[in-house]
Amino acid sequence: MMKKQQGMTLTGWMVVVALILFFALLGMKIVPVYLQNYSVRNVVESLSDEPLITKKSAAEVKRMILRRFNINSLYDLKSKHVLVKTSPGIMTVSVVYTVRKTMVGNLDVLISFDERIRLVSH
Repeated sequence: MMKKQQGMTLTGWMVVVALILFFALLGMKIVPVYLQNYSVRNVVESLSDEPLITKKSAAEVKRMILRRFNINSLYDLKSKHVLVKTSPGIMTVSVVYTVRKTMVGNLDVLISFDERIRLVSH
């Protein structure tokens, strides 16, 4: 009595390894981008702890945010990514940016972020 041979062929194993490598590469490219966004979110949320933040001008708040980006080594974010709108007693701060990472050849990953906070004077 002969038993049937079971298992994957070499081609099957190559496909599995290729998929594992692709997702590992994807993770290595995307995880740092999300860690950077976590730092951006912390900078934006820390504005709510700032005393009398709504009394400051939009330019002062923008400079404060850009300084905090530099302290946190977020050098890719520029002034054009930060938008501060003020109205009596309310300040809205937005950090909107897009990150583009090349995966392999002409395959790119595009990730958009939009961090906002609304600050109300008390």
